[in-house]
Amino acid sequence: MNIPLNEQRTIAARLVALTLISDGELANREVEALDRHEIAALLGIPRDVLIQAVIDHCQELLARGGNTEAVRLLDLEQVEHMLDRVTDPSLRSLTCQAMLVLSKADGRISQPEQTLLRHALSRWDLSLSELGAQR
Repeated sequence: MNIPLNEQRTIAARLVALTLISDGELANREVEALDRHEIAALLGIPRDVLIQAVIDHCQELLARGGNTEAVRLLDLEQVEHMLDRVTDPSLRSLTCQAMLVLSKADGRISQPEQTLLRHALSRWDLSLSELGAQR
């Protein structure tokens, strides 16, 4: 699979957006962490592209949710598809670093955030210790 790096960065932005809202709440500290840790620059994208990814993901969730069923925030099949499309090893590592930082930003790592991060680490054959060593 030969996916252009710009497209991979857009997908990484969507994974970050998913991390931000995976627990059903977008905390102020998480949004502040986006800027404090320069997550957009880390991923090699403009800040507005990252913010737009968050907005787009929220709109997609609402569109899928309908009126009678609960919105499913974490669809692992969709996540796997996104993870498989990010093939650049450096971008994978940076994306996981961003996901970890943002997961911890509100003072706790929720179960959905843990699930998402563990799934990315496993799918990309990375470890938490590798992420810390690259900082």
